[in-house]
Amino acid sequence: MSYGVKTITVHKKLKLDKRANSSKWYARLTLDNGKRIVQSTGTEDFDQAKERALELYYETNARIKNKLPAQTRKFKHVAEHTVMRMQAQLKSGQGKLAFKDYISALQRWLIPYFGNTDIDKIDLRALVEFDIWRTQTHRKVFTQSGINNHNAALNRVLDEAELNGWIVKSMRPTLLNKGVKSESRGSFTDAEYKKIYTALRKWHEETVNEKAAATREVLRNYVLFLANIL
Repeated sequence: MSYGVKTITVHKKLKLDKRANSSKWYARLTLDNGKRIVQSTGTEDFDQAKERALELYYETNARIKNKLPAQTRKFKHVAEHTVMRMQAQLKSGQGKLAFKDYISALQRWLIPYFGNTDIDKIDLRALVEFDIWRTQTHRKVFTQSGINNHNAALNRVLDEAELNGWIVKSMRPTLLNKGVKSESRGSFTDAEYKKIYTALRKWHEETVNEKAAATREVLRNYVLFLANIL
């Protein structure tokens, strides 16, 4: 595979490449398993580029020796990739309806907070700090069901990271849920129930769409059935 218009060997497994469409040097590190890590050095100066390439080399070796993934990714990168996969599954009809809630949780809460954090740095402490921020931002404690939704969304991101080798299973934190229990609305009063079934009598006649009218009749029958078997 061609990596550019110029290549200089820094180490037997480490090279610097110049690409045709960029004036900056790119470091290319080949791992023992044959995989390659390619990263921009962010500079046109060869000496600076060599120094940054060597930093990549030593940092990667240290991670491997400590049984960590050779490289990691920012949470935002992994989360956006996860969102794209869920959206594709929803579009194909194979995704779960809950995916919409997961996507919303990622875009509204998790990405804004963890976006620039390395995915392998999300530990118990990070989750506790996130919970504090979430409560302060929301101005009240989330319900347990709401936090479960956030946890499910986060688990999908961690699954994606593990699948791609950006974290290992032992690094996955235990997710927390200190939310308040959701309260049941309770029963309808006789007056409320009368108002409902009275409104439903002609509800199906208020639309010209035949399919919608049929659906409304079915829903009315469900309401009457459920109300009268209790």
